[in-house]
Formats: sequence, C-alpha cells, structure tokens
Amino acid sequence: MVESVTYLLNRIAYLRDEKAYQSIFLHFHPRLFRFCFSVLKDAEASEEIVSDILLKVWTMDHRLNFIEDIELYLFRAAKNACFTWISQQKRKATTALEDFDTADTNSSAENVYIRNETKREIEYAISTLPQQCQLVFRLAKEEGFSYKRIGAVLDISQNTIESHMRTALKRIRLQLQKYLEGRK
Repeated sequence: MVESVTYLLNRIAYLRDEKAYQSIFLHFHPRLFRFCFSVLKDAEASEEIVSDILLKVWTMDHRLNFIEDIELYLFRAAKNACFTWISQQKRKATTALEDFDTADTNSSAENVYIRNETKREIEYAISTLPQQCQLVFRLAKEEGFSYKRIGAVLDISQNTIESHMRTALKRIRLQLQKYLEGRK
C-alpha cells in the first residue's frame, strides 16, 4: 500500500479529500493503537494519542509532502506522545502520593486457562523490561519492523537494537522458567 499511501496523502494535502483521509486513518489506526497500548496499558490514553496524531495528518495540508516516510513519522510521533503521557502520569502519581500518602494497588483476576496465564506472564516479562528495550522488542515482534526501521524510529544503532533484543529474550525466557517451575 506504499504507493497508495503516497497517493492518498497527496489527495489529503491538496484536495482535502475526506475519503483519502479515512483510508489513511483506517490503515494506520490499528497499528498505532496497538503500539501505544503496548507501551501505556491504557486504552483511553492510547486512543486519544492515536486520534491526535492522525488528526494532525489532516491539519498539515501541504506540509504532508515534506514527510518522506509517513509510517516512520507516525510511529515516532506515537513514541514521543507515549513518553510525554508517561511523564505526566508519573508527575500526577507523585503528587497523589504526596497528598494522600497511600498507594493504590491493582490486583488481577486469576486466569482460567494456562494459555492465558502464559500470555500474561509473557506480557508481564515484557512490561518489566526497560522502556527502550520494551519498545525495541514490541516494534520487532508485534509490529514486524526490521532492525533498520526500528533504528530509524528510535534513533539508535543496530548494535543497540541487537543488545536490547538479547536482553528482552533472555528476561522473558527467565520469567517463563520461573513461572513454569512454580506450576510444578
């Protein structure tokens, strides 16, 4: 859809074509939402971020033509917006803790099936990774990005990406081993 994306972006930039915008929105929204949600674990915030990013595509007019790779642009925007949201949440949490001096604990329900428990353990292992390592892993495994593409999105070298992937896979494997040993 690369050629058609360029065509659609031109129609948006020059003709304000709503059908073209709708096609772009429907093409990128699910992937951007999945990416944001994997980082934030908050559907409402993820939806808001993705909607804002895609709305900006509509409001850019002729500036759209200066974007060489729209996918790269959108994922970078999503990454930056997620980091901003996380920073805001940390500030809010710090303020709330100072005000109330209590911590809110969330407990998850016991999953019935082993498959769901295993998925949960994998997701937990991924979520405990350092943020940059987590982003590299999710872009590679969930979005199917090449290492070169990940490097462009996150502005890091291929060696750093490989290091993050080794770390991620090792920690996920160790978490699963602990989980499986605990089930015996």
